[in-house]
Amino acid sequence: MILAALTQILGAFKRQAGEQNPATVFLLRHLRESSGVRISELAEASRLDASTVSRHVKALEESSYVSRVEDPEDGRACLVQITGRGRDLYDAAMAARLGALDRALSDWPEHDRSQLSGLMDRLAKDLTHPHDVRSSL
Repeated sequence: MILAALTQILGAFKRQAGEQNPATVFLLRHLRESSGVRISELAEASRLDASTVSRHVKALEESSYVSRVEDPEDGRACLVQITGRGRDLYDAAMAARLGALDRALSDWPEHDRSQLSGLMDRLAKDLTHPHDVRSSL
């Protein structure tokens, strides 16, 4: 029940924000938080195989959202970096998501918004750092 609701919420959220490819936003977010990463690191972070990430990166590179540079530690490899255009795209996607969220919650009382925020923070924490269920039994 909760998973179905989360899936529905995320889908509606992305549609209302006008995102064509949510993987693009995820990859740009990861790149924005780094000074450059290898395809293999992006694949690991996104839990996708390297060939899938490589195709996404190629499309992003063709649109000038990312660039490849030589890895200073290994001249045989390259790092992927976000460009200014990529930062602009990411910022616009985040602004669209925030707008969609603000519209959806505009009629909610402050108490409900606060409660939702607290519960979402708790869920994110528990999903990111799951506690040992056996220790609470």
